[in-house]
Amino acid sequence: MKETRKVRIIWSVIVVLATGAAGFAVAPYLYFDPSLSRVEPNPSFPPHYALLLVHIWCSFLALLIGWIQFLPGTRKRRTDVHRVVGRIYLGLVAVGGVTGLTVGMFATSYIRQMAFLTLGLLWLFTAWKGYRKARLGEYGEHRMWMVRNYSLTLVAASARLLTPFCILIYLAGHGGQSAGGVATVMKQVLQINIWIGLATNLVIAEWIILNRIKR
Repeated sequence: MKETRKVRIIWSVIVVLATGAAGFAVAPYLYFDPSLSRVEPNPSFPPHYALLLVHIWCSFLALLIGWIQFLPGTRKRRTDVHRVVGRIYLGLVAVGGVTGLTVGMFATSYIRQMAFLTLGLLWLFTAWKGYRKARLGEYGEHRMWMVRNYSLTLVAASARLLTPFCILIYLAGHGGQSAGGVATVMKQVLQINIWIGLATNLVIAEWIILNRIKR
């Protein structure tokens, strides 16, 4: 019981922080106005912004419900709920991943393009592995792959949470100032924050998996 309560508290903290950060990221897309987009729409590909919206909202919904499948009570005593949530979650990941790859292909920044493509491929691959292991009845392996997958779902949130640290590191390396002001700093940081979030989340996911194996 104590272990279950501890897990719930940890997940509650993760969900609150992640939802807040992801909500901040989603906010500009509530108005369906391309001029407010943080990812510059590619004028040579008209569906770019529409696909970006699908990607963002599927990712956000996956983030909101994904944590439920890790609750011990749901996983052990409410397997029906676990399966339904898992299928909805994987459906959102599939749509979000495919649209993410398309959005990434047409991103105007090469660095962000590669970040989108890498994240999208890893997101889809880990989702497929998780689903496949569940179908084979290899539930230990299934949980490991789903931990990796949800860590990738959380990249959008962690990238925002880590942005202030990226700014501090940038300023520290430039004598505490930037010739172009805040806009220049943010432009540089937003080029790499997804990569930082991706690397950080995968390291944490592997740490969680290794700890579980040791126990």
